[in-house]
Amino acid sequence: MSIEQLVVLIIALILVTLIFFVSASLVGGDWSMDGSYALRLVLVSFMAVLVIPLLRNIASEADFGDLGLLLAFVVLVVVVRFVLVEELPVSDDWAASLVISFLGVILIYLVEEIAQRFFDIRMLAIF
Repeated sequence: MSIEQLVVLIIALILVTLIFFVSASLVGGDWSMDGSYALRLVLVSFMAVLVIPLLRNIASEADFGDLGLLLAFVVLVVVVRFVLVEELPVSDDWAASLVISFLGVILIYLVEEIAQRFFDIRMLAIF
């Protein structure tokens, strides 16, 4: 891995952490953050930045098409449910994790598309 790829990976991790903070804050209605919540956000973002491209590439190599993205989304929903939603004041944990994951994935791909069009950088294609 080169220095440029490492810098892009760190920037992607920071952006995805901010994206999941915004998604969780929109769902939970609480815009405050403490240390354990920040660590949970970084953990979920790390999983998203590494798992989504990895499963997408594995599925494309195995000729499964978009099954890798579906599997990555399901893994992301489960990780968000058991890591991130524990700190949020919501009544239905699974619905909240589904909405947070959905908003997060949409915003991640929006940021990736903007980065690709304006800066010619693929953030989630490091593998």
